[in-house]
Amino acid sequence: EYENAILEDIKTLGFDVDSMKITHSSDHFDKLLELATQMIKEGEAFCDDTDPETLSEQREVRLESKNRDLSVEDNMTMWEDMQSGARTDCILRFKINMNSDNGCLRDPTIYRCIPDANHHRTGTKYKIYPLYDWACPIIDSFEGVTHVLRSTEFVDRRSQYQMVLRKLDMRCPEIFEYGKVQFTNAVMSKRKIL
Repeated sequence: EYENAILEDIKTLGFDVDSMKITHSSDHFDKLLELATQMIKEGEAFCDDTDPETLSEQREVRLESKNRDLSVEDNMTMWEDMQSGARTDCILRFKINMNSDNGCLRDPTIYRCIPDANHHRTGTKYKIYPLYDWACPIIDSFEGVTHVLRSTEFVDRRSQYQMVLRKLDMRCPEIFEYGKVQFTNAVMSKRKIL
């Protein structure tokens, strides 16, 4: 529904949607999984079964998770269980720096279990899904994006965006932030639309 609305809006602006190459994050789900697995094997990501409330408290006081230093083997077992849907109490986190003044760098979540999801493009194939801050930089790099335009609410996430690409040895687009744009008589916020 949202996708169709965006395409209709683009047509309203005078663009020929039928001549555009339209891609979806889900086009890259297999590659995103492969890269996440690579990060686990390199010790750059870990599976965490800490409950959400405790996790939030730990991030606030900069306390490392008990799972942060699990072996690669233990992480791979948990990761495989997450992918199969056998384990739904875990997330995958990017191991960065729990002492960072930038809260976005305190071992952010990059994958979450959603075992009963019925994705509009992939159906029930996947039991885990990448979060925006993991998928976005990788897909931008894959698809040859040269300049990323983001509203200022993402300024704190710039470092994380760049770090994901550095760790994966991928090209990083130029990033520009701008003040949020509001349109009269149009609701653009997904939160408000919901």
